[in-house]
Amino acid sequence: MDPLQFALFFAALLVGYALVHLRMIRFEGHLEKLAGIKGLDDRLRNIDDRVKQMAESTANVSMERVCAQLERLHVDLEDLREATTEVRQAVVKIPRTTAAAREQGGAGASGNASNESPATRIVALIEIRLLQLGYRHIRLIGNLVGAEMADEIEVQVEAERNGMPYKGRVVMRNGSVHDVNVQSVAQAFP
Repeated sequence: MDPLQFALFFAALLVGYALVHLRMIRFEGHLEKLAGIKGLDDRLRNIDDRVKQMAESTANVSMERVCAQLERLHVDLEDLREATTEVRQAVVKIPRTTAAAREQGGAGASGNASNESPATRIVALIEIRLLQLGYRHIRLIGNLVGAEMADEIEVQVEAERNGMPYKGRVVMRNGSVHDVNVQSVAQAFP
């Protein structure tokens, strides 16, 4: 081999080596970037795990909150059931008047109507009206013996409403309650 050929071959070999070396340097830089990406990938996995843990803990907290609210609702429903039972026991059953029973066509009602005195029917009508207005523990003051349904009758009454005593008068006219004038004892007291 001739020295010129050898020199050219050696120069080409050096240029090839320089090119390979430069490419290797670039490749190492690229691998360093990939190593950084691998670190990012690890960090992303850690973040993903943390998000999953937070979601599970939030779901547990939400589930616990929902369970607590359901328990509270259960307790409230039990209280409501007890309250409705108390209300059902406190409801006053309003007696039916003989006129209302006759309108409904009860055969026993017509027999009872003839047995009742006008005073008993007047008392029943007054009590029914006061019960409808929300009064309880009704007491009629006065004597209704000899009273007739067609007469105008004024009856003194005492009752209780919302725990407060009331006093006043009820006027009956032609077999029905015409006027109810009842006031709280607190208003009547000077």
